[in-house]
Amino acid sequence: MKNRSKITSSRISAPLVSCDGKNGSRRSFSVSTDIVDFTGGRNQYVSRINSELKKLGMESTITSSNSNESEDGDTKPLDHSIEIVLATKENTRNVGWFISNGNDAIDRKIGIPLCGEVSEEGDFAEADWKDEPLCRQSKIKWRDDTEIAWLERQVELTQGFILMGDSPGLVVLGEPTHDREDLSETERHFPDTSRLKGYIFPARCGIIIKKGSWHNFPVSVGPDITFLRLNAREAVDALMGMKEIGPIDFRDCYKVQISDKFQNITLRYPDPRPIAKALGLLPDDSISTQNRKKCEGTTRVEVKKWGGNRSSNVWVVPIINVEAFNPDDYGPSIQPHLNKTQPEVANSGWRDYGNRRGLRRLGNLFSKHNIACTAVVSSDLVRDDLVMDQLHRLKREEDWEIGAHGANNSSGGHAGLSAKEEETTIADCIRHIETAFGCNNNLTWLTPGFSVTNSTSKLLLEAGVTTLLDFVDDDEPFRLTNEDQASDQSMVCLPYSMETNDFSLILTRNLSPREYAAAVESHILELAKESRESGSPTVVCLGMHTFVAGTPAVVHELDKMLARLSHASNISWATAEQVSNAVNDKTFGEATPTINSALHSSSSSDFGVQGAIPRLKCQSMSCEQNNIISIPARPSSFQSNRNNIGLILIDLQQDFMSPEGYGQELGNDPSKLRHIIQAIEAVLNSARSAGLMIIHTRESHRSNLADLSVLKASNCPSIGVDVGKGRMMVRGEWGSKFIPELAPLDDGSETVIDKPGKSSFYQTDLELVLQNAQVDTLIVCGVTTEVCVHSTVRDAADRGIKCIVLEDCTASYFDEFHEVGIKMISAQNGIFGSVSDSRYVIDALSRLGNKN
Repeated sequence: MKNRSKITSSRISAPLVSCDGKNGSRRSFSVSTDIVDFTGGRNQYVSRINSELKKLGMESTITSSNSNESEDGDTKPLDHSIEIVLATKENTRNVGWFISNGNDAIDRKIGIPLCGEVSEEGDFAEADWKDEPLCRQSKIKWRDDTEIAWLERQVELTQGFILMGDSPGLVVLGEPTHDREDLSETERHFPDTSRLKGYIFPARCGIIIKKGSWHNFPVSVGPDITFLRLNAREAVDALMGMKEIGPIDFRDCYKVQISDKFQNITLRYPDPRPIAKALGLLPDDSISTQNRKKCEGTTRVEVKKWGGNRSSNVWVVPIINVEAFNPDDYGPSIQPHLNKTQPEVANSGWRDYGNRRGLRRLGNLFSKHNIACTAVVSSDLVRDDLVMDQLHRLKREEDWEIGAHGANNSSGGHAGLSAKEEETTIADCIRHIETAFGCNNNLTWLTPGFSVTNSTSKLLLEAGVTTLLDFVDDDEPFRLTNEDQASDQSMVCLPYSMETNDFSLILTRNLSPREYAAAVESHILELAKESRESGSPTVVCLGMHTFVAGTPAVVHELDKMLARLSHASNISWATAEQVSNAVNDKTFGEATPTINSALHSSSSSDFGVQGAIPRLKCQSMSCEQNNIISIPARPSSFQSNRNNIGLILIDLQQDFMSPEGYGQELGNDPSKLRHIIQAIEAVLNSARSAGLMIIHTRESHRSNLADLSVLKASNCPSIGVDVGKGRMMVRGEWGSKFIPELAPLDDGSETVIDKPGKSSFYQTDLELVLQNAQVDTLIVCGVTTEVCVHSTVRDAADRGIKCIVLEDCTASYFDEFHEVGIKMISAQNGIFGSVSDSRYVIDALSRLGNKN
């Protein structure tokens, strides 16, 4: 058996250290230990280290361990792949302090200022450590081996890594275990594999590692990286006090070789390059190179034109993962600390619940919205009658496509298999699926756990797979063809989007069900906008797991999301097979009908593709449904009937927007507000076309100032003063007139509210006007963000009126006030309202058309 403990050559530089010799004397010496490729396992390495220590007159506490190889050499650890995520301040809180690009210094509470210089193999004894840590520079190149061979931790020390240059990097980090009450004393000395993640750090970002967190060192995600390694003063003090050198176990520093502790698994992380590309951290050519390399025996062919008369649509493909898990094996966890208990009930029960209840719930959800899905199924489930009955019904009655998803999601997938073993595994899985559901000319495949090998794509192509979901790159499909010129085999690859995957968003990023649905909705709407503007179709696969998306709270939010999206003009819901057929037929006529089609045709010829399964259920839309508007916003998108929506423009008058007005008299610069005029004008025109109620407000007072309070008069003595163009803040004067670009229509059809205070509701009849018009939602534009806009939105919230504030249509004389004001509105799950952008409102209103 090939020894799995081989690691690449590197160098550990040890500082000048004081230690105890045999005679008890204190002496200093410098040691540099080369860690080289070795095939003898940990025992030979430990023996060599012990030998070196004896030469120095020292005893070692490092001991040998039993080899994890069996006597016949056949034992083969299973691969356990950890998840990769984009590092953020929020998701690294449990393992350290995130350092973002542009930070000038690290938080003083951490106690680690940055060095002014970089020293290689710095000498602790001679360095001046008053305020600065040791800072070393390392350069790392890409390597194909994604095995996690070593992990280390320091309970009393702190380390940090900062990426230099323009390349991102990956660091494996795990939550501390030393203080975990749910672990045994022995288990606290080792990492918890269920709480390990690979974090991709953008260029010029880094992390200060929390004490006790498990970690390795940064590795490349494609391009070479250079990083700084930081040690705190406390680390220096501890190293100076070391009594012996031991690169694996000494004092507070503990470094464990994974193959010694976990003899039955090999820890790996997925290839980070496609994920880094999907996050926009790598250039396009990086992913192209990766695809060619990862798809040995195949050639990538770009799709130039496809989609027929749906070529300006986003094609949305719901992918329902119906997965088998061995009851007591590793897998996604709702209670990670119970992974090793026997019998394991919480996690296996949660996953099993998904297939029994979650699948049914998702089936009912998509049936309600007349959407056919692609279910990718673990072949081990063909023995589960309850799951099979549900899938057969969905295929028969709801036109679901059934694809293959390997054998199960517990055994490590394809990683580590030889080409022959993988070929057999694929053939067995396809045979079971086709036997259970009938042979098809088309077959969709998703490799379990992204455990692809260099041979996977070619083997799947040769096995007859026509649609592949193994790649996350792009928002467009591409083909893989056989390099064998004599073969005309090809398969269409669809982007299995990580940005919309329920596992990534809910379990990894800890989004609430509402936040998850909002993120998916925004993703789809943005792609719809891009496709409409470019005239080129895009694709997004919605990866959903029965035990995640199939839970009641998530289904509840997805139901509302699908209702909102049902009225989009260029969203085509499709199965993976239908998209593949569309790509393969350049004369493709009609795509899978969108939900908002006035009538779904029952003729398959409308689709122009042999094998495409149209949705046959007829659904006509009422006039009331045609009036629904859906707007992406934060913290969550919302929908409403246009008859219940009004546009309010707050205080867009000369006194605030122009020189010589009241704002300038107070010492402000009116030009800082005028950049919003163009965006508001576009929103106003769209609202007029859509027939929305339009309300203009202006802050002004009676000519005799009878409505000016004593307090306001005291604080604002300029009110009523004539500055040459008229009296400031007085009705009928120049300053109270609306700026020409945003003035009400002359026909009197738009409501004007004169208000004596900051809020548009204070001492006005605005609430009565809205009630009479049955308006319960306001799109808010105007100035200034932190004063009159905020006052109006807060008052509206107290009256049960929903507000959506357009960030690019509001402004302040002070940028920082605007920023904080906007954040406050959507904070705490939208305590005062929602925040959006003019482009989303214009897009939503344009889909409604003119109101008759």
